[in-house]
Amino acid sequence: MSKFKPGCFGFVLVVLTAGAALAQPVVAPDAGALQGGYAQGLGVALLAAAVVTLVLGSWNVMLRRQVVVQTRALSDSLAALEQARLASERALAEHQAMLNTDMVGIARVADRKLLWANRAFEAMFGYGRGELLGVPSSVLYPSEASYLALGQQAYPLMAAGKVFRARTEFRRRDGAPVWVELSGATLEASVGESMWLFLDVTERQRAEAVREETSQRLQKLANRVPGMLYQFLLRPDGSACLPYASDAIRDVFRVNPQDVVTDASPVIAVNHPDDVAEFVASIQDSARLLTPWQHEYRVRFGDGMVRWLYGNSVPERLDDGSVLWHGFITDITERKATDERLRQLSRSVEQAPVSIVITDLQGNILYANPSFTRNTGYTLDEAMGQNPRILKSGLTPPETYIELWDTVSKGGVWQGELHNRRKDGYLFIEHAVIAPVLDADGRISHYVAVKEDITQRKQADLVLQTSLREKVALLNEVHHRVKNNLQVIASLLRLEVGRSAQPDTRTVLKDMQGRIYAMALLHESLYRSGTFASVELGAYLKQLATQTFRTQSGLGGDVRLVLEMGAINVGMDQAAPCGLLVNELLANCLKHGFPDRRSGQVVVSLQPTAREGWWRLSVRDTGVGLPSDFEARRNQSLGLQLVSDLARQLGGQLNVGEGPGAEFSVVFHLQVFHLPD
Repeated sequence: MSKFKPGCFGFVLVVLTAGAALAQPVVAPDAGALQGGYAQGLGVALLAAAVVTLVLGSWNVMLRRQVVVQTRALSDSLAALEQARLASERALAEHQAMLNTDMVGIARVADRKLLWANRAFEAMFGYGRGELLGVPSSVLYPSEASYLALGQQAYPLMAAGKVFRARTEFRRRDGAPVWVELSGATLEASVGESMWLFLDVTERQRAEAVREETSQRLQKLANRVPGMLYQFLLRPDGSACLPYASDAIRDVFRVNPQDVVTDASPVIAVNHPDDVAEFVASIQDSARLLTPWQHEYRVRFGDGMVRWLYGNSVPERLDDGSVLWHGFITDITERKATDERLRQLSRSVEQAPVSIVITDLQGNILYANPSFTRNTGYTLDEAMGQNPRILKSGLTPPETYIELWDTVSKGGVWQGELHNRRKDGYLFIEHAVIAPVLDADGRISHYVAVKEDITQRKQADLVLQTSLREKVALLNEVHHRVKNNLQVIASLLRLEVGRSAQPDTRTVLKDMQGRIYAMALLHESLYRSGTFASVELGAYLKQLATQTFRTQSGLGGDVRLVLEMGAINVGMDQAAPCGLLVNELLANCLKHGFPDRRSGQVVVSLQPTAREGWWRLSVRDTGVGLPSDFEARRNQSLGLQLVSDLARQLGGQLNVGEGPGAEFSVVFHLQVFHLPD
């Protein structure tokens, strides 16, 4: 309310005071004076009353004006107060709505006990209104450890005046997990009060978990794919990069994924120089036409290794004009090698000079190579679906077919001869090898037959066998006659020995008899062996030495023969000189090594040396040894000259031991004769 001004209020008081004074009765000394004074006082009073009336009127007007002003001010104040009240009510309603929102849970906590919580918080954790008041917040955590861990993280940060934020897992009343984005701040540090906001992100967490699991699965798939997954970006300016490349790029291109995120040069630089032009053209064509890029090309690394790669990707054009490919690149070096081997195998089968036939389990022909057509006269179209029995001539024994099917049906390999008939009726003989083909499970899925036309060979063999029989008969007759003739000559020499009175002549005749016997024994061994081409050298020399020892043993005393013979087959051209050597050396030992009927032993040995293919033939005795002038007389002895010649014929040299007994040996290379199977 407005106040009067001090001047105005004072003026009114003065007027009122003056009027009051004039209105007081005045005591006059006499009646006339009294009457005159009364009249004067009345006039003053009236004047004062008029003045007062005038003043009071002005005052009333002023008061009215002040009342109007104050009333207006009061009305404005009341309106402002009403607006403030309404604004406060709206703010309170908004705050109340915010506190009771269904989206965010709010709780006030002191000493980790719940003092207050909004409905959203209670609904979030499955509690009724007011059920959580005074309850420790630990009931909301999945474990004591998680409860303690969050407290250790949050409260020191909040004590420093900061807001704690985290995403963590809680538990509903029914035990179901609740993932929450949590914000907490201190309200009253002195009493340990804090305010917490809880935003339920369970669905988001699940979606992120699914997304993360999917991402990990895709990454795992990308890492397990036989090759690299990639994105290749070709910019309008011609530059390129790989925004994404799986870890397999390390194996395919020997670079890291991050090395090509902005620049594809490391993977382009290893392209084989001979393949660069075709590679670039394939990329440009795919970019221009937006067609899938499929290309095989080579890369060559710094160490010189060359690998084959295969790329397959699909392009898309981006808003800025770039082209982005999504696809994979894999190493096909092994596949290329396998393809080449298959091509070689296919060419080998197609060009093989033998028939190759593949059938199903029932024997129906599924494939036959060109040689089959040449050998049988049936084209592939004519043979397809047919059974190989179309070639039967009736000359193959039924037992052969029974054995064939019994063998291959049990997983075995059969081989033998089949007498078949061509389409034109010509008879021919095939040597066939038939085997089962197994699938991945080890079961028989097909049969394959490799067959060779041996008709001409059989005819040639027949001619050879006839000729061989004739030659064998001739050789038998020749060896028989040679052996008999040598025996006749030996008998004649024995007769001459008996008739001759000259010791030297008798000695020469006996030596000749021994040599002829050695040759006769060799022919007899060949005759009995049935091969006519080789003889078992150890057995031949053993028999020869025994016979020579018996013939010459009467010349000495108690002499024993020791034989050390290895076993080896040799041809007649080496067996003959070996036999003559043993005969000469053994006879020499018996003649000169044991005079005066001394005793001792003679050792005949045939043993291999440390050098492969080389053998040592030796004759040694324990007799008196060689005479002191042996070397001087060596060149004059016909027997020693013969032995030296025989040693040279074998490709060796006669060696003479130093004693004490006599020892003669020859080391030579034996040409081993392998008997046919």
